[in-house]
Amino acid sequence: MTPRGPGSLSALRLANRQRLLLALTGAEAVSQAELARLTGLAPATISGLVRDLVDEGELVVRQGVANGRRSRMVERAPVPQRYGMGIDLGRTHVKVVAGADPGEVLTESSAGLAGGLRPDSVMEVIDALAATVRERAGLTADQVAGVAMGVPAPIDIATGSVTETAILPELVGFPLRDEVSRLLGRPVVVENDANLGALALGRRAGAAGRSVVFVKVGTGIGAGVAVGGELLRGDAGAAGEIGHLALDPGSSAVCRCGRRGCLETVGSAEAVRSALSSALQRELGLGEVLGLIGDGHPVAVHVLEDAGELLGRGLGWLAMILDPAEIALGGPLIAAGDAWLRPVRQGFRRAVLPGVAARTRVVISPLGEDTEAVGALVAAHIAVEKRTHKQDVNA
Repeated sequence: MTPRGPGSLSALRLANRQRLLLALTGAEAVSQAELARLTGLAPATISGLVRDLVDEGELVVRQGVANGRRSRMVERAPVPQRYGMGIDLGRTHVKVVAGADPGEVLTESSAGLAGGLRPDSVMEVIDALAATVRERAGLTADQVAGVAMGVPAPIDIATGSVTETAILPELVGFPLRDEVSRLLGRPVVVENDANLGALALGRRAGAAGRSVVFVKVGTGIGAGVAVGGELLRGDAGAAGEIGHLALDPGSSAVCRCGRRGCLETVGSAEAVRSALSSALQRELGLGEVLGLIGDGHPVAVHVLEDAGELLGRGLGWLAMILDPAEIALGGPLIAAGDAWLRPVRQGFRRAVLPGVAARTRVVISPLGEDTEAVGALVAAHIAVEKRTHKQDVNA
């Protein structure tokens, strides 16, 4: 007879553990003798498993009565409330949110990046905002089970670092995930911000099994793709960087990536701000631009429509490759509402086949300006569940 090795014993113990927990799922407290009957395991095995699971916080034991006799009654421990924290890092701002359930924001706090994207400045702002959010939610640091952070650049998932020098050079080479984890004392996931937006939308009610694209239109333009609630990142995390599609290679507009005619040079929020500033011959902030659009200023509306139609054309190229059910827009220009959405849809229809135009919904994200932050919360909770599952498997 071949002797069992340590691996076989470990597998047997794990199987016994799972059998015991399954027997208690949905059940009221039962005696250890009843557990032995339900599982078919020896009383000594049950005693050892119960002792270990009580130590791990999985089970609770109390004195009770079973079949008229005093007995040790065993039941599943109440599931502790797990809180997640989401961080949305932009080029000019940071937003931090906390929530108890994926997608449920309890409180938030945000601040501008007065010191730019210098790593020390970013860390200082994150630390302050995280403390504010914990205080507002009445949480201790230990009650935050996990943290996820969205960044407007391609991310190496293995290291949690920015990979593309042309998009976010200030943070390339900086160990972002490890430093934020050290700062907050919690495990951290770092992901592209548009990917987090797609994750939030792909996991919401009614989206199961569908392909959803979230397009963040800010200083640049990036897309996140979720298929059946799972992210499509590409081989190196750069899937969805549509802001650098060469929409017009012959253009005089030079992109920050060094090439000409990229989509973000004509379709981004920064492109709208720059074009309107040039047209009115004075430097405008994005808030002023949105105010002029809201007031119906003819030049502002015209500039927005031109940018929206070009953005729609770029989204059409994306749709012809991915054929998504929905393309949801985010970023500061969502404040312009239909004044922006109409030309985007018009450019989209002109760029795709009639069937694609008919079945693809192009909308402003139903989660509004919180889309990426909600996605970060979802990612934080997913990461916690994965770590919990791994601990169970290796026990």
